Amino acid sequence: MRLRPSFTFRIFLPYLVIGCLFLAIFLAELDRGHSPVIWLSAGGLLVTMLMAALHNSWLIFPFKRVRDLVAQLARGSMPGFSASETTGEVGALEKNLEKHVSRMREITSFANSLAAGDYTKKFEIESTEDELGTSMLSLRRNLKESLEESDARSREEEHRTWSAQGLARFSALFREAEDDLEELAGLFVKEVVGYTMADVGALFIARESDDEANRILEMYGSHAFDRQKHTSCSFAFGEGLVGRAAQGKEPVYVTDLPPDYIRIRSGLGEDAPSSLLLVPLLADQQVVGVIELASLGEIPSYQREFIRQLGEALATTIARVKATHQMRLLFEQTTRQAEKFSDREQIFRQQVEQLEKELEALRKK
Repeated sequence: MRLRPSFTFRIFLPYLVIGCLFLAIFLAELDRGHSPVIWLSAGGLLVTMLMAALHNSWLIFPFKRVRDLVAQLARGSMPGFSASETTGEVGALEKNLEKHVSRMREITSFANSLAAGDYTKKFEIESTEDELGTSMLSLRRNLKESLEESDARSREEEHRTWSAQGLARFSALFREAEDDLEELAGLFVKEVVGYTMADVGALFIARESDDEANRILEMYGSHAFDRQKHTSCSFAFGEGLVGRAAQGKEPVYVTDLPPDYIRIRSGLGEDAPSSLLLVPLLADQQVVGVIELASLGEIPSYQREFIRQLGEALATTIARVKATHQMRLLFEQTTRQAEKFSDREQIFRQQVEQLEKELEALRKK
């Protein structure tokens, strides 16, 4: 291992050599008794020692501030530091240290802002060689992306929970009102408008017809609805946005509605909606109705997907209600026919009994 002399030893080395020379002269002349040379050598030795001490102090003192600062930085402290007016190499060193301390304070402040969740604080790298600054910017980018991904996952989970709760809520409603189509439509529209925070809602149900081209969609339920220029509130397949959605059998989301399509009335006046959602209700690939929702704002994509899923359950319920209603009508018709047949049978029996009596009377004669 190489031994490296200390900085102080290097300063004292030339003076030590000179001092040893004066000391040798002093000792040599002391034996000879040459007083002037003795005094000169002694004075030279003293002056050499004084000059060595002054030189050491002159060189070491400026570095003492730098040494103390570096020690504090090594301990993780961020002291205040201002470069002195010293020129030369020491002055340049202090100025660079001042810039370094200022930069470290800036990085510390930036790191604290990241820890507090503030990713908007301005921060720039000093140069292409600023590895620490580049790393801090990379850290901010990664933290921001991680936070955005976490927020997105959280929103997705909230949306899934919201949709699941909504489907369960409407399933209970379908069970409660599955005997009356008008009651089902009224309750459904009121609930779906409130649950999605929409402003207008309506439910159109297809009238049964053997001719697909002449099928009609009639409004069975509505909420906060005011359709201008339509008195019957019914549409043929292919007529208007409602009819075209039914004909296409695909959900329709419109954000550029005609100004007079629907007016939303409130305590503040009237306004036209900015978005409209139409969802056809399919049961065995047959359109049984159309859900219409309108809002003054945007209808989020997760709500549109929820309405689509809800439409599948509603279509099944409507088909079941219609089938139940049809069976009830058929049963009533069959019952009436059976009652008529029973009455006719009773009359026929009475007639037969009357004929038998008349025949018996004839035989007796």
